[in-house]
Amino acid sequence: MTKPRYPIVFSDYDDTLTLPDGTITPRTLAAIKAYREAGGTFVVCTGRSYASVKKLLPVVYGEPHPAVPVICFQGGLVADAEGNVIRREGMDRDEMIGLAAEAEARGMIAQVYSGDSMFVSRKNEASRRYEIITNCSFDEVGDLGEFIRTYPHPFDKILMIGSAEQVANGLKELPATRRFPRSKFVFSRPIYIEAIPASAGKAKPMLFLAKRLGRSADEIAAFGDSNNDMDMLRAAGLGVAVGNARPECKAVADLVAPPVTEDGLARTLESFLA
Repeated sequence: MTKPRYPIVFSDYDDTLTLPDGTITPRTLAAIKAYREAGGTFVVCTGRSYASVKKLLPVVYGEPHPAVPVICFQGGLVADAEGNVIRREGMDRDEMIGLAAEAEARGMIAQVYSGDSMFVSRKNEASRRYEIITNCSFDEVGDLGEFIRTYPHPFDKILMIGSAEQVANGLKELPATRRFPRSKFVFSRPIYIEAIPASAGKAKPMLFLAKRLGRSADEIAAFGDSNNDMDMLRAAGLGVAVGNARPECKAVADLVAPPVTEDGLARTLESFLA
């Protein structure tokens, strides 16, 4: 059997691996299976929480799924197949409190994440919709700032949900305040601002895991569709943007594949075995 041209692949999940309705095409699942059977390692690298990702792995890999680590929270957390944390950045608690207050002042919804756990002040339509998308549930905690201050475990991300206009304004204005130097603001979808540790991003944990698995950057292929994938695509030996990617993401890619609706990731994986 032909060994894969790129022996380790890191792939974003939403809109790279999945169709707009959240499903994965049979061709993509078959391509991942063939790639793995040829000796390749396929790693999911996403902004989602570990609680969400662990429910997706049987879909991506089938059962029983392999003991492959996952990258969550835009690179802020790396967990092994059993859920043990092997790398974590962690949010600054004081900045988290300030960001929760900013979200409220802007009329946006704030959701905070710590490992497997997700919290909101009170559930509303936006949080319930998010629960459906991720197949996970939030705990209601009342005063979010006070909860952040007293919760005994590290936080990994705060997600601010609003209109496209609120998100666009926030992405410009929040960094400009210089009140959050230990946080980085990431665009993943038009209604989300994701605040993660300033030191986080998908490239660093990608290279960390590749080294842990005995692979160099030149042996990595990375797939993505949005701005939060750009550092990963730049750092990989082959950075692939799917055809439905944002223009900024395509601009830094080595290769632009067909869109996810035309099995762009699957076709590229298949070419690695040709």
